[in-house]
Amino acid sequence: MSALNLIYKDRLTFGIELPLDRDWSEAGQRRARIEGRPFGVPDISTPAKGVELAERLGFDAVWLRDVPVHDPSFGDAGQVFDPFPYLGFLAGRTRRIALGTAGIVLPLRDPILLAKMTASLHHLSEGRLILGIASGDRPVEYPLMGLDYETRGATLRDHVEQMRTLWSGDALQGPQGPVTVRPFVPEGIPMVMAGMGQQSLQWIARTLDGWFTYPGPPDQAERRLSMWRQARNDAGLPPAPVLTAMHLDLDPDPDAPFRPIQFGGRIGRNALTTHVRSLHAAGVAHIAFNLRQSQREIEDVLAELAEHIMPVPRRLRSLGH
Repeated sequence: MSALNLIYKDRLTFGIELPLDRDWSEAGQRRARIEGRPFGVPDISTPAKGVELAERLGFDAVWLRDVPVHDPSFGDAGQVFDPFPYLGFLAGRTRRIALGTAGIVLPLRDPILLAKMTASLHHLSEGRLILGIASGDRPVEYPLMGLDYETRGATLRDHVEQMRTLWSGDALQGPQGPVTVRPFVPEGIPMVMAGMGQQSLQWIARTLDGWFTYPGPPDQAERRLSMWRQARNDAGLPPAPVLTAMHLDLDPDPDAPFRPIQFGGRIGRNALTTHVRSLHAAGVAHIAFNLRQSQREIEDVLAELAEHIMPVPRRLRSLGH
């Protein structure tokens, strides 16, 4: 079974983006200053607690980012931990939830080593890895590693091809003869593009297994889905999932209207229900919530989402929508 089946169902599914720390909120920034953490560096003292809670509450996926170096001028260290050892750690602390990246900066990674890491994680997690990939939006990373920023799109395409070849068990030619990269994953590991990755939508649709789009309103989601479906159809391929994300500050007032924040909104659960209904109707497969701007405690927000928001698509499906 593909890990995509954990999030690609007959209804909208839900995930969380790490870190599960409200370090971008006013309270979170005050706490960070007291603890001596610069802006954008979250608390890493409880790396499994929030993920274990999310799994118990029924969330379908957890997503990690790839931030190799912390650039203070960029102001975001992601979840701090490298995604692969962190996902391995989480694989041992969870049983059901999908383990995703959104996304690995593929041109910065050696494809042989990455093929081995991802295949290992696939087997150790019992097939729960979804490999989101990206080309990276931080030019500082490329010169630090002696790599060309301008050709990252071509490098990404080459790495995708190499990794699939290695997962299949095909041999590399070493100086003393053929060698392979084990463990094998003959069926492959599902790959989704985060953003565009310097690629055309047509290449993404015919080559990868899904598309993780940037946050946006439902009408934008509908336009993207229409383009994606057309691109998959033109490639002679079956439907595949479109995923999205949202930075969420869940207002304690259920009737609070939507107010924009960076990459998302401050919103009460009733307006959020309307938003979720619209995404479900448009055909979005999965939404991942980022809670770094949350004014409320993470545990309270996860519980409210599980009780009031996550059942909405199930109810809609039971009514035939």
